[in-house]
Amino acid sequence: MTTLRSLLPVLACLAGCERSGPLPAAGEAHTVPVEEVVAQLEGRHCRFGVGALDSCQPRPPRGLLGWLLTRSEDRWTCPTGAARCLAKMGPSASAAVPALLRALESGPGDYDTGDGVIPVRSAVIDALGKSGDARAVLPLVRALSEPAYAFPVLEALRDLGPLAQGHADTVASVLTARIADTEGRAQACARAIQQLEYRLAIQAVADRLQREHPEQTHFVIPPAEQEAAMHALDRTSPDSVRAREGACRDIVADAAVGALAAMGCERCLGRVVEALGEPLVAQSAAWALTNEHPLPPGAEEALREVLSSGRHGRLAVDAADTALRFPRKRRQQQ
Repeated sequence: MTTLRSLLPVLACLAGCERSGPLPAAGEAHTVPVEEVVAQLEGRHCRFGVGALDSCQPRPPRGLLGWLLTRSEDRWTCPTGAARCLAKMGPSASAAVPALLRALESGPGDYDTGDGVIPVRSAVIDALGKSGDARAVLPLVRALSEPAYAFPVLEALRDLGPLAQGHADTVASVLTARIADTEGRAQACARAIQQLEYRLAIQAVADRLQREHPEQTHFVIPPAEQEAAMHALDRTSPDSVRAREGACRDIVADAAVGALAAMGCERCLGRVVEALGEPLVAQSAAWALTNEHPLPPGAEEALREVLSSGRHGRLAVDAADTALRFPRKRRQQQ
């Protein structure tokens, strides 16, 4: 009996003994002190995360069994949860900027578990961008030298907008380098299209098998059938052409365009207008210009060139058409 009683706390923990403070009721907002989230970012506890309400909340108890299964990844998941919390808090968490800058400088990088990436450093970068704090600008610009983090850094500089105007030339140089790397872009595009077509082929076979055998939930697709499905793809259909165009987009170049547009200075917007002449980034440049009223100098002519040149893909043409129509809609509404 004594042994059984001594085991009861352990058994209770297996059901859920990890405490993280009282959980809010369903639908109830929860205010988390910034200093508590900073403590988690610095590894002093692991109690908060972005919950179902899309706000920073106490994490639900994991229980001893859950803790044993996941504790090896706490080194990455806990600071990631803290950084995501701070990103959700935005400028109200400006007191956390020094801790975020320390994490950017010496904290762990993104971690590939083999089943997916835990974006520790990317989350820290995002939180710095969402902080709206000028202290974040220069450290983020320095981090642009690390190719693995160019995309989240450019997204963060976009969030900082006019605060980052002084570094527009650095961002423009990133865009220029991406456009010039035609060989690397061609290789990346070929890989992306191959992966896209494989997914489409497998999905087509799975859909057919599901129609033929609605009672089954799992299917094994032999390699020969996979290859046949790849050959059977209609690569000329409008949907296929759009999908292939989208697969070949360069997200880093797109993010550079977005950052320049958000900075809003004359030379920044001038570089966005120039980007319309590059099929690689014309779509993102056109979408960025939908937010500009009136359009910056030369933009209308460049957008019309996208429509008529024949060098741009369908997605870029659609974006340019939208950018040209938006100013008219605004004038009609005023």
